[in-house]
Amino acid sequence: MGIHDEDLQRVKIETDLSGVVSQYVALRKVGQRWSGLCPFHNEKTPSFSVNAEEGFFYCFGCQKSGDAITFVREMEHLDFVGAVEWLANRLGIALRYTDTSDGTNRKERQELTDILEKAADFYHQTLRTGTSAGKVRSYLRSRGFDSETVDQFRIGYAPDKWDALASHLGIPTPKLEAAGLGRPGQRGGPIDFFRDRIMFPVFDTNGAVVGFGGRMLPDGQQPKYKNTPQTRLYDKSKVLYGLHLAKKHIVEADEIVVCEGYTDVIGCFRAGIPRAVATCGTALTDDHVKLMTRFAKRIVIAFDADGAGKAAADRFYGWEDRHNAEVFVAAMPEGADPGQLAEENPSALTDALAAAEPFLSYRINRVLDKSDLSLVEGRARAAADTGAIIAEHPNEVVRDQYLIEVAQKVRIDIEQMRRLVKKPNPTRHQPTPPPGSPPDNSDTQQRSQPPAVPQAELNLLRALVHDPETVTPLALPAMFSNPTAIDAYHLVTTDGWREQIDETPTAATTLIGRVLVEELDADPIELVSRALDAVINRWNTELRYDVHDIEQLRQHQPIVQWLTHRQEEMHSDDTRTAAVEAIVDWLRNQETTGEPDQPSDQNLN
Repeated sequence: MGIHDEDLQRVKIETDLSGVVSQYVALRKVGQRWSGLCPFHNEKTPSFSVNAEEGFFYCFGCQKSGDAITFVREMEHLDFVGAVEWLANRLGIALRYTDTSDGTNRKERQELTDILEKAADFYHQTLRTGTSAGKVRSYLRSRGFDSETVDQFRIGYAPDKWDALASHLGIPTPKLEAAGLGRPGQRGGPIDFFRDRIMFPVFDTNGAVVGFGGRMLPDGQQPKYKNTPQTRLYDKSKVLYGLHLAKKHIVEADEIVVCEGYTDVIGCFRAGIPRAVATCGTALTDDHVKLMTRFAKRIVIAFDADGAGKAAADRFYGWEDRHNAEVFVAAMPEGADPGQLAEENPSALTDALAAAEPFLSYRINRVLDKSDLSLVEGRARAAADTGAIIAEHPNEVVRDQYLIEVAQKVRIDIEQMRRLVKKPNPTRHQPTPPPGSPPDNSDTQQRSQPPAVPQAELNLLRALVHDPETVTPLALPAMFSNPTAIDAYHLVTTDGWREQIDETPTAATTLIGRVLVEELDADPIELVSRALDAVINRWNTELRYDVHDIEQLRQHQPIVQWLTHRQEEMHSDDTRTAAVEAIVDWLRNQETTGEPDQPSDQNLN
């Protein structure tokens, strides 16, 4: 993809380099040049020079140089095209592309961006001046949100009306839906996706609105948070809340603080820690880490990591290896989060972040803190538990350093500790025993076997492979609980997956190879219904453990009854398809909101 050379030259000619640089550096006129402190390295004496007439900059300290496009690429961490687009937007120049499809795609994306920008303005102005937002303004003030904070993060309010935003924007329903802001109502007109919620706009790294997070009011309707569904612009696995404001401070500190929620990020900013970001209703992903390490290598996790087990450790260590990242964990006071600490005790938040530990150190210390090291039994248990944790780290040198430290703390011999930390033998490339030698089962007995794939999930995968046209629109990740089956599902729903299964042999591709050669011996819709039976049973089981009082049970009762009716209909040939589709729609809505929403009215019969 490229930009028309004529447009590129126009951007270069019309850009005022000194004006662009002044957004980041305080410049002072020195003769015919502009001078200031270099934004690319720390210095006390200005060595950064800008020749506005020639459109060129140079630093006599670090030797960085280039034109406006180079400067924007460095400061905003963009590629060439992205930097040109950034400058063109600033100048109001409409770019043309050498590939017409690229131009069309970008035009459509820009149209969605404009819609989202207008929505953010509507929500923000409603909060600032709307008569219906008085209770929201009072609530935010009680939480310490002043006018400056509201403006900085463009916090807003979605009115408690079915079509307040839709009526304000006056755009066709398909465009409203494409932006993740609404959907068709039962009477044909558009209805808003967000209603009676505090609105937190989510921006991309360039400061363009891509989506929203809507928080319920104290007396509002669940779920607590409702996020924009996935759109062409918004993918929650790739976007970080607050990054557009924090990136400059992240680069300066070479550290990024990762929180759980929007208010945590805002709390960090208010506490003088403007290098915080948050995921948007999802766990950290590889794409998140890849994005973060464009700005800093040190990643500080500022949320509860006590429950992080081997799966989380494998992810963290993998990120450190793939992205050259350093993952630290800040130990928050029990029961507190960054947003709460910022409001009640900002210095405690600052101290917690300053004392962040490497992830492995954090996990070890949590075990030692909870152990009674005054007893022989307590020290033995601590040695075994920390040994298992240390063994998970892929770096032998790191493992050895930590085992020596722990051995001293639990007062056991280093060689004893080393035996506890011994890594399991790799499962592949084992030497073949000589013919006639007795089999050695010790290793296989010690290694835990991967859990078997449930039959319902195996059947669903078989249906996906053999009848994708029927099953793919109905299959969801929530229908799988087995990790290998989940990986297999994601692979067979990817274009060109048949070529991939030969390239990278894994447990998932082995499973796919199995179902490929097995025949489809039942109606595909019936196989989907069997998988849904398992999902509903799991949901009911979790509900029994999660619900603690009669009021919660009453709130969930309509959903339970609705699912029971749909489940009965799935077992009848005449109503199976409609019931399956209704439950799948409900599950999709759950994935979007993250909460067990009430089924839509048209399904309540």
